[in-house]
Amino acid sequence: MKRATRRILKQERARRAAPRAAWNWRASPWPWAAAGALLLVLALLVSWRIEQAAARYQQALRGVAGSGARVVDLGRAALPAHQLQGDWVRVVGTPRVIEAPRDPDFNQSADALLLRRDVAMFQWQQVDVGYPVYELEWQDGRVDSAAFARPDGHANPTLPVRPMLYPAPRVRLDGFILDPALIERIPGHDAHPVDAAALPPNLAATFSAYAGELYSGDPRRPRLGDVRLRWSTVAPQQVTVLARVDAGRLVAAPGAGVQLGDRSLGDLLPQLPPRPLAIWPTRLVALLLAVLGVALLLRARASRVDPLLALLGGIALVLIAPVPAWMAYSIGLGIGLAALLLAVLVLFGWRWHWRARRGVADRAAA
Repeated sequence: MKRATRRILKQERARRAAPRAAWNWRASPWPWAAAGALLLVLALLVSWRIEQAAARYQQALRGVAGSGARVVDLGRAALPAHQLQGDWVRVVGTPRVIEAPRDPDFNQSADALLLRRDVAMFQWQQVDVGYPVYELEWQDGRVDSAAFARPDGHANPTLPVRPMLYPAPRVRLDGFILDPALIERIPGHDAHPVDAAALPPNLAATFSAYAGELYSGDPRRPRLGDVRLRWSTVAPQQVTVLARVDAGRLVAAPGAGVQLGDRSLGDLLPQLPPRPLAIWPTRLVALLLAVLGVALLLRARASRVDPLLALLGGIALVLIAPVPAWMAYSIGLGIGLAALLLAVLVLFGWRWHWRARRGVADRAAA
């Protein structure tokens, strides 16, 4: 074997026996680029999911309020404003009675949101036990005896007094006036004893009070056609109202509702999709992921990262998802977001070229 060949083989064996230098991942651009790309994909996914959910929820609210109107969650201590005209609002509070309700027929009144008059009559009822059986009992309203299997001898007289609802003429909920039609929807009634001393003279001669109720005959020995009247009230209590605003009033409209307690829009409108939680914190998380991802991609190109360039790139990235998501909800809003995205991209491009020119100038000076 020639001397030169032996020398080459010896050098090769020495090279293989020598310990290999550790891979310096910091000096390689690939780890930085891979991590940056992964964070950008994650930021896009987070942004897309939250913007789609938020836009879908707002679209559902618009479907409730109708074209050109909004659903505004005012909550407690709500006050009317000119810009709320025609919108739907959610208001929480305890109604305050300004003018008490009154039953003008029987001169009954109460310090309540609503005064309700129920009327029952002692009348025939048909009970089916395999064959029709007829009994005299107290029953609200009038039972139609013409529908009986054997109406002869079991005819019910006409109801002389009608049941009525008397909402308070003027009730204030926070800064709004509450429409009587909404007051009638408040659930829960408390018994209200009749004030016999307040009865008009002609009715005081016809009716008698017994156990807080009013009877047209002997309450202990009722006869066919006797009438029993009882009153109940709805006391002021915390309610949640969803209604349309009309000149400082909360008015009833299809879809309006009243529930006891502090209820969410989801309780009042069960057809709504779930409301997205933590919309703005989620947007902030997406922005931070995007900025960090852009910074890592920039680090893969250079040893130093421009913070402003990373911020502009992150903002541009998280504006990509909102444009199509909100364009379907509002063309104006979608165009505005698209214009903002374009402006950020222009700033990003300007900053990129400024950094490139500065780098060339630094190298030339060196």
